[in-house]
Amino acid sequence: MQTTTVPEGGGGATGTASGGRVNGGRFDFDDGGTYCGGWEEGKAHGHGVCTGPKGQGAYSGSWHYGFEVSGVYTWPSGSCYEGQWQNGKRHGLGVETRGRWIYRGEWTQGFKGRYGVRQSNTSLAKYEGTWANGLQDGYGSETYADEGRRDNRRG
Repeated sequence: MQTTTVPEGGGGATGTASGGRVNGGRFDFDDGGTYCGGWEEGKAHGHGVCTGPKGQGAYSGSWHYGFEVSGVYTWPSGSCYEGQWQNGKRHGLGVETRGRWIYRGEWTQGFKGRYGVRQSNTSLAKYEGTWANGLQDGYGSETYADEGRRDNRRG
């Protein structure tokens, strides 16, 4: 059954419905963004793709009642993050590719956290160690582009 609804906050949805609620299909936001995928209780749920307005980026993956769970977010610049999410923030294990750098490791509430490896995809430069609030925390080893190496230990 096809249906079109206008939920609170504007926009419109087209998809399948049961019990008077949209449970899958496409939602067009007033700002130009779109969501295509599963719905439950009026929220993105299951697998879906959300595209931001005016090419601001896209997320494809699993959703749990309106929040990203596990998937890939791609920015217009080509940078991307593939991994876990919690409450709309990168959280858990994930890989971020940004410019010439790749970070593989843990994320805490949107920041690189606890332990991870950041390495260049154009040279031998690499940091492997601890992170706090998105920054290298000092416990780890750093390899420079010229293959020089430094071990960092605080304490």
